[in-house]
Amino acid sequence: MRDPRRWIISLFLTGAAGIFPALFLEGVRFVADAPFSWVGLVSRWAFVAGILIAAVLSSPHPQRLCRYPLPSPEPCSEEGRGCRRRRQRWGEDPRWRWPGLLWLGLGLVAGLAYARTGATWAAWALTGTAWILLLGLADILTGVRSRLRRWVWRGILALTAGAFPVALSQLESRFADEEFFVALEAVALALFWLLLLSVYRLSLRWTPVRLRWGVTLERRATGLVFLLLAFGGLNGTVWAYRHSFYPPVAPTYPGISEESPFLCGQVPPDTQTYDGRDVFFRILARVEANPRKGPPEYGMLALGTGDRRWAEAFRESLLAEVAEGRYTGPAHSVKSVQFEAALRAYYYPRVRDRFPGLFSEEEQARIQAWFAAVNRRALTVEWVDLMYALAFSKWPEGPYENQENGAGLLALLEAEGLADPNLSAANRAYLARNRRGWAERFRVTDDAIVYQPEWILNAYFQSLYTGEFPEENARRSFEWLLLQALPDGASLRYNHPGQGSLAGIAYLGATLFRDPRYIWLAGRAVETLEQEGRYLFAQPGVEEPVPLEGRSPTEGSCLLYGNSGLPNQKGPLAPDKIVFRDGWGKDARYLLVNLRFTGWHRYKATGTVTLVYWGEPLSADVLDGKPFSWLPVGRSLFRDKRVPRENLNGLVVEKTGMAAVLYGLTGVGGPWAQDPPYYAEVVAFETGPEKDWAHIRLTDWRGWQHDRWVYFYHNGGPIVIVDEAQGPAGAKAGLVWHLIGGERIAADHFRLGSSNVPVEVRLLPLDGSGRVESRAREGSMPGWEVEYWGATGTRAAMVIASDEWRGAEIFLNSKRLEISTTSSN
Repeated sequence: MRDPRRWIISLFLTGAAGIFPALFLEGVRFVADAPFSWVGLVSRWAFVAGILIAAVLSSPHPQRLCRYPLPSPEPCSEEGRGCRRRRQRWGEDPRWRWPGLLWLGLGLVAGLAYARTGATWAAWALTGTAWILLLGLADILTGVRSRLRRWVWRGILALTAGAFPVALSQLESRFADEEFFVALEAVALALFWLLLLSVYRLSLRWTPVRLRWGVTLERRATGLVFLLLAFGGLNGTVWAYRHSFYPPVAPTYPGISEESPFLCGQVPPDTQTYDGRDVFFRILARVEANPRKGPPEYGMLALGTGDRRWAEAFRESLLAEVAEGRYTGPAHSVKSVQFEAALRAYYYPRVRDRFPGLFSEEEQARIQAWFAAVNRRALTVEWVDLMYALAFSKWPEGPYENQENGAGLLALLEAEGLADPNLSAANRAYLARNRRGWAERFRVTDDAIVYQPEWILNAYFQSLYTGEFPEENARRSFEWLLLQALPDGASLRYNHPGQGSLAGIAYLGATLFRDPRYIWLAGRAVETLEQEGRYLFAQPGVEEPVPLEGRSPTEGSCLLYGNSGLPNQKGPLAPDKIVFRDGWGKDARYLLVNLRFTGWHRYKATGTVTLVYWGEPLSADVLDGKPFSWLPVGRSLFRDKRVPRENLNGLVVEKTGMAAVLYGLTGVGGPWAQDPPYYAEVVAFETGPEKDWAHIRLTDWRGWQHDRWVYFYHNGGPIVIVDEAQGPAGAKAGLVWHLIGGERIAADHFRLGSSNVPVEVRLLPLDGSGRVESRAREGSMPGWEVEYWGATGTRAAMVIASDEWRGAEIFLNSKRLEISTTSSN
């Protein structure tokens, strides 16, 4: 080291040049809509500068051989003596300077600490040392004559630099983030590392002193070891991803079993009844009012009324789609169109047989050829099938797995004689390999109620093909909807922004089982549609009236377990929802608790209150986010893993580990952890004449345990939700509530509901050291965001009561968290 000052200045310039990669990260954070702070920018700059300086100090030292040496076998000196030209090339055995061994050792220690504890400091150290070592590998592996090979190696190293921290973050969070967002974050970090590499190579030009001692590495062996490690890491990540959708074991609860998955109390029935015939024709009227009628709606109207004008409308609209070749072209990312094609396959033979002479022989031939083309398209593997095959651990096939749409379509094509004769064997082979529907389970594994009616229809279509009717699972599939239904017949939604009415599917339940509860539910639902001026789409299986008097259900609050897994995989029976209700009258109260974060279409709702309803929504998930227009259409809706945890009513905890590192670098995903546990354990669930109550628990969520008690008092009493969360010292967590409409009286006090049923809402701190914050929320669901932040944990109670309870006192037994109430009246 001949000139220490020059050496220090060169390292200072190297650190200063780190501002350029740091500014790139700041641009990524700007695109991700992350908040800007000077402290954050300086911190990222310091992190980048440290990586660059460490990489320069440990840059591999080549056995410098002259490109044009004199006739002497001796290597050239550092100054180039003995060479005709000063330009030199790498030899076969570069030497990694001794600081590189130090960084490698620190990386191993950080990796072990991260693997055992998930500590954020260890994740930062592991990320930094990994990028330092990759910069050194770039010097070793790109020291070849071929420019193409040099850029191939740089690309591989850049992808590794981007994928390594992102993959660790996903392993840490059980792949809780949207796959496309994850891929984009990895690409952004790969580009960042390439910029880091450029600054690093530039810095080597002005660094005058280089430490000489180190370890000699053979380039080919080093490259081979690196590729093997990268390939092993990729395979391990893919394996973990395939096993991330649900656990093999789920919490159990006394009294719940495969034979009895629902545990319910009882409430008095509603006095209103509905006539089955009247409800049928009111449903047809709602279908007729549909301004977006297509062949299925015309077919239902034709079969339900016997009116030939609807049959003619069906013929014309179906032939128009045949001429257009609809459902025969590439589906791209939206393979749910196979369900739309199945609806045509259901109605066409029934309308044709009901109205002889409606279709000419030539038209029937064209329609048959069209269905054959639909069949070919359904069996065609497209790019999106590769993604599903990766996730579902299967060979890619054309039939759409979700909601069993592909199986439903193929079953109808075979059952109705509409399949391509050349593909009939393939259709039947697929259906034999994939016995689904009611033969396998009673509900769709996706966590969105809007998918259950669609799944039921596909199960029904498969039943028409097999001739089998597994009655127990079929009954439970409809009860799954009935037990979650809102008492006034309004549409329920969670996860998915869509909210379909239960009128049609409930009437199908009445048709299949002659159960008066489903007539009642269909009547209540169609009544709500009429009041709101809404319409219905076609409902296969509902072609004639059911002559029954619809009577109200008497099921009260329920603990619901459901099938877990994926469309092609059966998981264990698992906790899913808790429904609280005090009746089936239009003004009855209702509260829905979500217990899961599993499945393909899943969202981060474990332990959250999905909906509080009292004639209208009082609190609900915020699902009014804008679609992501730059994503493929099938992935663009604001749903599933794209719904952040902070949009739900529950506990939020700050990110730790690699998730915190990535947020600090890129700002993607926000500061709150998005990986709640798979399930909330149901510690207790009881129903009674005074109140129904439940105790659920989330454990081991980044060191936090969250206990939530819901007390649902009958006879007009209050609803009280008590939360207690304890976590690591110094860690941040809070409770988030999303209230709808109303007015704010104070930061912790709100008045919601209509003038007919005014409701008082209070968020009460129970630990004496927390604070309540609230702010207005705009958008399609205006209201209030209410947050509680505890100083040493989180302990608070949300109280929801009618106006007559204003001024009442609520006493909490701190040992057992039991509640007694005293009305002000």
